[in-house]
Amino acid sequence: MIHIILFGPPGCGKGTQAKIISNKFDFIHLSTGMIFRDHITKKTNLGKLASCYINKGTLVPDIITTNMLNIEIRKHFKAKGIIYDGYPRTKNQIFSLEKVLNKLCFGEINIIFYFFIQKNLIINRLLKRGKISHRNDDTNIITVQRRIKEYYKKTYLIWKNYKFKKNIIKLNASLSIEKISIFIENKISDLL
Repeated sequence: MIHIILFGPPGCGKGTQAKIISNKFDFIHLSTGMIFRDHITKKTNLGKLASCYINKGTLVPDIITTNMLNIEIRKHFKAKGIIYDGYPRTKNQIFSLEKVLNKLCFGEINIIFYFFIQKNLIINRLLKRGKISHRNDDTNIITVQRRIKEYYKKTYLIWKNYKFKKNIIKLNASLSIEKISIFIENKISDLL
């Protein structure tokens, strides 16, 4: 089973590319944001808990996120591949992911696509997306800035480890959706 991580700040295009890749290669798309928003819509206990953090623009605590994702991963034991969109976001989440993949004999992390983009472009994208999707965490400039700050404070450096150097592929997230998806598809095709 192939495991692909899309890593980068909020609004860099991870979700868009994850959908394209999952359709192209018939991989499972696991988005922590989508899962949390689904729970919020359904007003589950997990949704109520997650919304407290998401609406403030802060990360949902590791224990909640990893437990939720581990349950999701177990559902897909027959998958050809899994794309992780917005996960892992902390070092503890990396360890947790490696641990569950090892425990289930699902393989290991194959590629980490690192989306890099300028801060001002992210802010514009998020506010634009907020107008269209009416996501609470994208409509308020203060929340948007807090989310970006959280990313640079807690997530930005999590892969700075010799162990993953060979897995990281940098890509310019300010390029067109099409150019990025062609680049990603070529790299994944090399694995198959």
